Amino acid sequence: MRLELANFTVRDVQFGNETRYNNGRLEINKKELIALILEDKKIASADIDVAFPNEETRIVNIRDVVDPRIKVSGPGCVFPGILGLPETVGEGTTHKLSGVTVMVSARYRPTILSGTAAQMSGLVDMWGPGARATPFGSTINIVPVIKLIDDISEPEAHTVIQLAGFKVAHRLAETTRNTTPESIEIFELFKVDPSLPRVVYILGLYTEWHVVHSLVAYYGMSIRESLATFIHPNELLDGALTPDARRGSGIMPRTWSYTNHPVVLRLLREHGKRLNFLGVILQRTRFEWDLGKQITAAGTSQMARLLGADGAIITRTVTSGNNFIDTMLTVQACERKGIKTVFMTPEWGGKDGFELPLVFYVPEATAILSTGSFEHEIKLPAPTKVIGVEDKTQLVTYQPLDQPYSPWDEFSPREWSRITNGIDWWGGMNLTCKTY
Repeated sequence: MRLELANFTVRDVQFGNETRYNNGRLEINKKELIALILEDKKIASADIDVAFPNEETRIVNIRDVVDPRIKVSGPGCVFPGILGLPETVGEGTTHKLSGVTVMVSARYRPTILSGTAAQMSGLVDMWGPGARATPFGSTINIVPVIKLIDDISEPEAHTVIQLAGFKVAHRLAETTRNTTPESIEIFELFKVDPSLPRVVYILGLYTEWHVVHSLVAYYGMSIRESLATFIHPNELLDGALTPDARRGSGIMPRTWSYTNHPVVLRLLREHGKRLNFLGVILQRTRFEWDLGKQITAAGTSQMARLLGADGAIITRTVTSGNNFIDTMLTVQACERKGIKTVFMTPEWGGKDGFELPLVFYVPEATAILSTGSFEHEIKLPAPTKVIGVEDKTQLVTYQPLDQPYSPWDEFSPREWSRITNGIDWWGGMNLTCKTY
């Protein structure tokens, strides 16, 4: 499978009479995009705004963040199973707009008020300490602001929010169809020197059996009951993996995170140079009984062994001690099968960084890479502009039963998880630590 990923950098976004891309400038016909969003009758109202880096702007009620991409050749479409048939993707040519996102801000009346199945909204600051805590503080963010109709179910809310973001992203990327890209990067798992170390990437995916499509879907279908699944890494670049669109906090990666996955991209770029990248194993995590935890660890490690892996990189998602145990047991199972394993994870550590960083440990876990603590506090200054609320009287909540707060005020979220992509699951933020 050979995928050509054509890049078109966006340096400026302006509203205009047409939706078009020209030499780094993206022009948006606002009425056209709003009409596209309102084709879904479950959306009561819609607007479009744009947030630029270094402006004192706060975006709230964030649900999903999407990378504008479009498939111009090859089988399938970007976001297969959702925007089109679930044909296998990852080959041909895909165009992407870089430096810009589609960031959906949505409000609706929840039907689940508490627990792990409840909605979560995120926020992004475009300046100050909040901007440095997320990759979206340095991108130009095109923000569809939507309100859903009353009496909508949680699964319906997910579908409506997801499609709104995907359709806008697809329309924006479509402006590049007949345009020459700035650059083209080719991704292919070609034959390499057999002496290179054979490396597999195990992508642990937190799931909940009772939540909308189990929190993550492959080609639009829940992986709720899945055991280990082997896929080509190019499939992620074409949007084959998508999250629950109701939960825009930092606890779970957004759609943008999967299509720009830093571990997958680095392994693809090192293929044939320093290593032989075998592919990606999707591992469902957060089993609620010991047998399930042992089976997912054994099955995933056995798949890695059957692939002939010499080494593995393992990551996870969601601040759950339950799923942390699943992942750590997988490290143990891989090591016992002779597969040298690196475990990449954020840690706990408490608000001052001196508490227990890991909630479970196995002696075989001798190579652990920390991507930072998610329990540190962060203080966000008051903005001059807020996107995602109707006026200064409207309050915002992280989850339905949380204490509401005014997004116009100085704000100290309890954890970085309140910030969209505020937790660095896959080492894409270049965070550093100093000791004194």
